Amino acid sequence: MPRGGGFDWEGAEDLTALSRRELASRLESLCEEERALSYRRQVLQGRIDLIRAELVGRGSAALSPEDLSRVLLGDSPAWGSASDSAGDSSTDPARDLP
Repeated sequence: MPRGGGFDWEGAEDLTALSRRELASRLESLCEEERALSYRRQVLQGRIDLIRAELVGRGSAALSPEDLSRVLLGDSPAWGSASDSAGDSSTDPARDLP
């Protein structure tokens, strides 16, 4: 897939050259992949909802969706890391947590 998320139609396989059985197999495979991705998205959304509810329950300000996704993906510095001890917690979305 090219950068930017578009589909490379020039490099796409010619579906008209496939047999009916091959097309049915491809369709089933793609449907299964879509179901798995949909399930994964629902699981992630559930985790996001749980974390937001916990933050609200603790009286903390809720994180933005972007900051929360960084925390869930582990892109945020760990609590108590060297940057935190140096006093630079301005980039840590979890800095307001107790």
